[in-house]
Amino acid sequence: MENNRWVFVIKVQDKPGALTAIASAFSSRGVSLENTLGSSAASMLGAPSTIVLSFRATERKKETLLRTLSRLQQVLQVQAYPYGSRELRSIAIVRVVPGEKMDFPTKGIQTEIISERGDSKTLLITGGTQAVDKVVEILRERGTLLDTVTTVMAV
Repeated sequence: MENNRWVFVIKVQDKPGALTAIASAFSSRGVSLENTLGSSAASMLGAPSTIVLSFRATERKKETLLRTLSRLQQVLQVQAYPYGSRELRSIAIVRVVPGEKMDFPTKGIQTEIISERGDSKTLLITGGTQAVDKVVEILRERGTLLDTVTTVMAV
């Protein structure tokens, strides 16, 4: 069976132990998390927090994780998306060599220079998950990628 990429968007009660319980469910099933993103409406008393996780798993294991997470006390809702879903956006902050040109053949991305120093340039790249991944791969192949942080969010 083939491992596919998935994204779970999980609404949780903003209480200690929620992320630990979720991570334990993945760990006990031998699934490693690729990316995690957490957000909270802290100013809104009683508002749920959102945890976004991306990972690789078979369809069957994804369904098992979905059922397991749905039964956790801290979890209010779980939505599952294939990694390439149109409802997902990817954000990458990349540090590249100073002379890197931003001439990417990938459509559907936006790039912005965040900062430039003598030894590097930092870019913000946004777009569909697969388009952003392609740009990061291009930079890696060019040998100009120094560092990267990437995450996914549902829109």
